[in-house]
Formats: sequence, C-alpha cells, structure tokens
Amino acid sequence: MKDSPGFTLLEVLVSITLIAILVVVLSMALRSGISSYTRAKERNTTFFPVAAFEGLLCRQLEAIVAPGMGDLSDFSFFDGSDDKLIFITTYGPLGIGRGGLMKVVYWFNDDDDAIYYAQKVVVRKKEVKEDLPDGFYSASIEELNKEGWTVAKLEGVKGLTFSYRGAKAQSSEDDFTPDKWEDKFSKSRSLPIEIGLRIDLEKDKDKETEAKEWVVLPVGIL
Repeated sequence: MKDSPGFTLLEVLVSITLIAILVVVLSMALRSGISSYTRAKERNTTFFPVAAFEGLLCRQLEAIVAPGMGDLSDFSFFDGSDDKLIFITTYGPLGIGRGGLMKVVYWFNDDDDAIYYAQKVVVRKKEVKEDLPDGFYSASIEELNKEGWTVAKLEGVKGLTFSYRGAKAQSSEDDFTPDKWEDKFSKSRSLPIEIGLRIDLEKDKDKETEAKEWVVLPVGIL
C-alpha cells in the first residue's frame, strides 16, 4: 500500500501566502469600516442638530408677525444682518405652555464656534423694538436667563450667514442666488420675502471647514 502523497513545499508556501493576503484584506476592510463609522458618527452629532435648527427657523419664519396683520401689526419687527437675526413670531418651542408672541434672536459667536438662539415672551408693544441688553451677544446663558431670555446653543459650527431677498428685488438670476442678496434688512413696514441661510461646519479633525449649500426659507406663508 502506497503512502498518501503530502503537500509539496510550493503548495504550502502558496497556501500561507493566500492566507496572509486574506488576513491583510480583512484587516483593511475592518479598519475602513471602523473609520467610516467613526466619521459618520461624528458628522451626525452635528448634522441632526443643524437640521433641527433649520427646521425651527423655518417654522418661526412661517409664523412671523408681519405688517398688515391687523392688531398684531404694531408688534411686527425685523432686524437682520449677515450673522444676526431678530424678529417677532407666534411660534416658540422652548418653554411649554408659554404661547403668545415671542421675540427671537439668532446669532453666531466665533469665540466658541456656536450658534445661539434666544427667545422671550413679548406682552407690551414697547418690548418689541427696545434695544437688547448691553453685552447681550457676549453674555453667558445664565446672565441672559436672569433677563428673562430662554437660550439654546448649537456647538461645532464654524460660521453662520444670512442673506435677504426683498419684495422689490429685480427679476434676474440673482433672485435665485442667495449669496448675491442683501446682507442686511431692517425696515419698519416690510419684510423680506425669502431668507438665505448657510451654515459652515467643521469638516474633520484637521479643523477644515465645510460650507453647506444655501438653504432658502420663505417668510410669512402661514
């Protein structure tokens, strides 16, 4: 009876080589998967709050108090710049049961790379146009709370830009290009018909900045 033939040295070497290649491929795939998951997780921690921020602003602009709203007209107020926005709305998410009119403020603080949102109930006409407290934009949340403001903060943001399309804007390609709209809008008896919003996010750990596409929000459609 003949002995069973064994593996040749060449076959053993080929097998070892194939196993080594397979291990390397699986290791690279695992590393890539973990890296992708980590990046996606880091991105989502900012993406979802930003989406919520955009949704809040959209709803508040839809419910804005505008000129021509009868008795509410005296409460209409709008003051917008490229990195700040103030107006009166009937929609306020912070503070359940605190309905009525809200004076809301959005602004970007580059000292801590964050967007701030503040709201305060308005009950008297004089409160509509009164100046914000001194040092409002640099005050701490606790200090603003003492002044009657409810404040929320969105971190991990590298920039916030607003632009404004007025009702008398000329019909041209610029109508559809928010970065060519006005960077300020503060008129007592009118509102912009649309607001452009762009938020710059931190792209990765190397601190690169990624600018989101412009979002166009209609004003006062409710």
